[in-house]
Amino acid sequence: MVVRSHAIEEALARYRAGWSLEQFFYTNQELFEYERRTWLARQWFLIGHLSEVPQTGSYIVRELLGESLIVVRTASDTVKGFFNVCRHRGSRICREDGTATAFTCPYHAWSYAIDGRLRSAAALVDGTDKADLGLKPVRLQETGGLLFCALDPKTPDLDAATFLPGLEYQGIPSARIAARRHYPTAANWKLVMENFHECYHCLPAHPQYSAVMGHVKRYAMDAAGPAADWNSEVDTWAQTWAIRDFPQAVVETAEADWSYTDITRFPIGGGRRTQSQDGQPVAPLMGRYPRYDGGVATFGVPPFSFFFLLNDHAVLFQFLPRATELTDVTVTWLVDAASAPDAVDVERMVWLWDVTTVQDKAIIEANAAGVRSRAYEPGPFTKLELWGVPLITQYIDALRAQ
Repeated sequence: MVVRSHAIEEALARYRAGWSLEQFFYTNQELFEYERRTWLARQWFLIGHLSEVPQTGSYIVRELLGESLIVVRTASDTVKGFFNVCRHRGSRICREDGTATAFTCPYHAWSYAIDGRLRSAAALVDGTDKADLGLKPVRLQETGGLLFCALDPKTPDLDAATFLPGLEYQGIPSARIAARRHYPTAANWKLVMENFHECYHCLPAHPQYSAVMGHVKRYAMDAAGPAADWNSEVDTWAQTWAIRDFPQAVVETAEADWSYTDITRFPIGGGRRTQSQDGQPVAPLMGRYPRYDGGVATFGVPPFSFFFLLNDHAVLFQFLPRATELTDVTVTWLVDAASAPDAVDVERMVWLWDVTTVQDKAIIEANAAGVRSRAYEPGPFTKLELWGVPLITQYIDALRAQ
């Protein structure tokens, strides 16, 4: 059991619902270490895509909450995860992605099968049972081609029923990675996620995103008129253009009751076919799409993985807390695996989310700098930021209950 300090207890007791958190929650190293060993360890994190381990023995090395992990495709064609820690004296075994018939520790040459079993170790004391010395497994779940990990072995299984059919329709299991970009952000993970969950900042901070995405006028303006205009555009799209066999999707309107765990589809807006600057396709159709309908589907595996599914590509967002004031933001773009390299315009494809995420990195880091000031104190969330409030409320309630 991880014991928390009086300082953490007192900060939890002072939390004011509907207001931003006090400085302690964004800057205290002791709190981050407590989170890392408790609440964060129980969350599912997107760790990769099935195409990264394409054949028996293919493996990737990833860091998660201070732990190094090996994710490998075994001879039984399943994908397993292990802590990258030798059972002899704890050395790291693998340093980078690769393909292997066995894992051999570079320190004393203990060798492990790709299913984690200890194969050989020189000079073991007589009577030592090698069966007890396999690599320590980590919770890993493959869902629709996506690889998720959780550090706590008691983390409940990921419930994929609401979004697995949509991933399969999109062709995610058979997709390939077209691009991946990293945006390390010098801010606590809560500031990063609070920013991601609201579009109050979209008009001042994201002119390109606001120009492309029609829904901004609903979520960035406190007025009934723009929302009504957007609902009219959604209605026209749903009746005229929308692909109707996309599974389990909620069409977004102002009245729709949905959450991030639902798949929500809506038009990009303005007659655009995809999220490129000119609205024209950047890759061949993915999955089972019969044509372009200019729609985008969104859903998440809260609190750290979110997805945007377009007719011709998919965008994966991974948020990974690295330190008290450092969060890794990784964006991966997928296309149909059968698409030829010269049929995919990578720069036009990444344009929108690259420019938007670079802008987010800048505003979040400026936010973090202000939070460090002696002048900072919590302020009230507006009604245009309410999507982020449940995450903070759930986080506070979970920490209080531990």
